[in-house]
Amino acid sequence: MQSQLDMSAAPGGASYGYGAPHFDDALELLLARLWARAKELKYVLLFVVAGTILLGVAVTLLQTPQYNASARIEISRIDAGSDASEDLRFDMQMRDRQYYETQYELLRSRFLAERVADAENFAQDPDFREAFGLDEGNVSPRAAANRIRSTITIQPIEDSNLVDIVSTSPSAEVSARIANAWAEQFLAANYEKRFGDTQLARDRLENQLAELRVALEDSEARLAQYANENQIVVLNEAATETGGQQARQETLSTSQLSALNQALIAATLRRVEARSALDAERAANDIDSAAALRSRRAEAEAQLANLRTTLGPGNPRVQALEAEIESLDRSIGSEGGIMNSARQAAYERALREESELRERFNAARGAYLDEQNLGTEYGILRREVDTNRELYDALLQRYTQLGVGEGGSNNMTLIEQAEPPGAPSGPSLTRNLMIALIVAGVLSLAIIYLADFFDRSLRHISQVRQQLGLQVLGAIPHAQSSDVLAELEDPKSQLTEAYASTRTSMLSALPDNARRVVMFTSTRPAEGKTVSSLAMARSLERVGKKVVLIDLDMRRAGLSRLLGVTAKVKGMSEYLSGSSSEPNILHLEEHGIDFLPSGSLPSDSGDLLARGGLGQLLTDLEARYDYIIIDSPPVLGLADAVEIGHLAGGVIYAMQANETSIYAIRNALARLRQPGVQIIGALVTKVDHRNDEYGYGSEYGYGYSYEPREA
Repeated sequence: MQSQLDMSAAPGGASYGYGAPHFDDALELLLARLWARAKELKYVLLFVVAGTILLGVAVTLLQTPQYNASARIEISRIDAGSDASEDLRFDMQMRDRQYYETQYELLRSRFLAERVADAENFAQDPDFREAFGLDEGNVSPRAAANRIRSTITIQPIEDSNLVDIVSTSPSAEVSARIANAWAEQFLAANYEKRFGDTQLARDRLENQLAELRVALEDSEARLAQYANENQIVVLNEAATETGGQQARQETLSTSQLSALNQALIAATLRRVEARSALDAERAANDIDSAAALRSRRAEAEAQLANLRTTLGPGNPRVQALEAEIESLDRSIGSEGGIMNSARQAAYERALREESELRERFNAARGAYLDEQNLGTEYGILRREVDTNRELYDALLQRYTQLGVGEGGSNNMTLIEQAEPPGAPSGPSLTRNLMIALIVAGVLSLAIIYLADFFDRSLRHISQVRQQLGLQVLGAIPHAQSSDVLAELEDPKSQLTEAYASTRTSMLSALPDNARRVVMFTSTRPAEGKTVSSLAMARSLERVGKKVVLIDLDMRRAGLSRLLGVTAKVKGMSEYLSGSSSEPNILHLEEHGIDFLPSGSLPSDSGDLLARGGLGQLLTDLEARYDYIIIDSPPVLGLADAVEIGHLAGGVIYAMQANETSIYAIRNALARLRQPGVQIIGALVTKVDHRNDEYGYGSEYGYGYSYEPREA
């Protein structure tokens, strides 16, 4: 801890331009400052680290056990083929990496999570909801998909085509289900992507076939029902030459009508034949029967020729005439033209048979005509059945042509299904402790940075340049003993060396045409300006300069008390007030300099300075001395320093390290920086050389023994 003793707590020296290299790099300066701050806050930081470690242990004990289930798939690269130009444009390795990275992103996609949630119905699964602590109410599929996706980790196996799909959840069984479902849905989605058109066509055809099958069965049922209700019996159907639409059909009524028609024709022929035979037998009794039969035959033959031309050979009348002509031929050809009387009985039998067949034919024809009236509706139903059957056959043929072989094979395979793990994989104490240490490190850095940010005291040489805009003339170490004067008298002490370096910097900074009047001031008392003014005067005397030291801090007379001059000795207050006509210049033999004490402590020192006598005194002293060193009052709260600063050739601003606020220094400098006041640099005092944490000593090289340098 630095001493706050009055003026005896004197600063010591640094050697500007000597020693370690300069750390002008802003990052190095920041790190040095933060490291020093960390040392100050070491106990706070240790508490933070211990607290985060305890928190990590507590979190580990309170966390729900997690189970990892892993399913493994193989992804084979499918090359769609490329020509030489493509090989020149695309590197194979680049295309492979692009392909696999695409698959990995698809494996992590929300689309896949939604497929898994829908396929397994996880939103309504009680085991799933219990594992994740979801409410008994409705869980939306989207919420379930998001929860499932959060459990999935995709782990490609290096230098292989294998990928592990790892699901982590509070339930071993649920983890295995999710991992397996995720793998299955990914394989299915990939298959659909590759062969989606064929599969879609097959699905569409299957749906259409199902619809047409139902329509065909329905139309056939209505056709059968209609035929049963109307007693329509179809015996056989005849098709066209192409085997297509049905050309005509044979029913029971048409078959019966056709058979009765044939039988009737045959009966009519038999009856005509019997009649002709009977007539021929009756004509045999006539003398001219032979001529008559021939005449009759000629007439019948003429009629037959005429009817064949008009009616055709299949007409019943034509057939009857043919039968009559055959009968006449037999009669003419028979001897005497006389036949057996049994012809009468044959004729009557043929007549009865024809009559019966005609009655049956007429009844069948009536039934057929009635059926014809029902045939229109039946034909409509029949055509509907035929149309549906043709459409069904065409679709079935197309479905067969698609075939399973057109689907191809998947380029991705399920290698290993996930099994429910026997033991939990987490929480991991080691992992949580590592996280705790990382958090502790981040918090520690934040604490260090914030502490440094809100502590606006002077902590580093760079702040003087960057924030105050002043040249640093020297960094003075803290005095190592309570006897500051004895330490200053030692030419090899750190204090003496530091002020020697400061002297060199001061002489370089003082403008050539400026007055050789140097004023030392500070923001507040006890910052080392008084000792610095004495040390600078001694340092100038050591290099052969004639120096006079003036104590113008008439409110405190710190320099006079330091040199053992009491207030009873007349000094500046008496001279400026006019009670003494000449300044009382004392020669300090032990220091080798002349000294003007402050004198008594006046109540109106500011008014004394404003009277103008000081300017004339300094002009007279400049003629007798090489340098005039002034110890002035602090800046804040007083106007004395500003009055004296106008008369000085250069002002050196002393500021205590690690104590003085940057804001206070900035405000003081704002008061001091007026026209005519030349601030040539800053002097950082009371630097602790035993714990140089902020780079003062490394910047100015104190702590080493140097021979005094000439000004």
